Amino acid sequence: MGDQIAHRLRVEIIRGIIPPDTHLAEDHLAARFDVSRGPVRDALRQLETEGLAEDRRKRLYARAMDLRDVEELYTVREALESLAIRLAIENASAKDWDNVQRIVDSMAAAAEDDDGERFADADMAFHTSFYANSGNRRLLDAWRPYQRIFAILFELSDTSDIASATEDHQGFLDVVRTGDVEASVRRLRLHLTLAKGHVRDVLRGLAHT
Repeated sequence: MGDQIAHRLRVEIIRGIIPPDTHLAEDHLAARFDVSRGPVRDALRQLETEGLAEDRRKRLYARAMDLRDVEELYTVREALESLAIRLAIENASAKDWDNVQRIVDSMAAAAEDDDGERFADADMAFHTSFYANSGNRRLLDAWRPYQRIFAILFELSDTSDIASATEDHQGFLDVVRTGDVEASVRRLRLHLTLAKGHVRDVLRGLAHT
């Protein structure tokens, strides 16, 4: 329940539905979600860890995501995902990569159906597969807190041309499957640079709505 509440609040804070500096009162949120204060407390702890809530004299307030946050998030993600790709190329089997290909195939199916939500889910699964295939459990655990935020950013910023985005992910996977580590990391950097640009545009748009 705490995870579900955290997701709802995370979406609303990032989208600006909950304005910056809003007091995130446990009793008010418990009444809103019709739960005890325990799950709300767990949710708020997650948001504080993620930088979407801040403590001011024992009271938590919503904190907007700004362009500096985007830079920091993508810098950390590039470091984590570059390592994940390096380890995955070293450790993953052909069967593991076949499973990633199936994810890309599901992206293509979502594109045919013009299903942006299903595409965003597959997009997240694609990137998480590098961490899963790295063979390093702690690296996967390190990605998990960021995964929750990026899942929302994916939904907000994924291009409307999901057919082209699917082709981009297919090309990305094709490079990774060659086993060329440096080319794969370069492809990741380009991929994240473009994605970061989309997120910046979305956040600027939200700030003016």
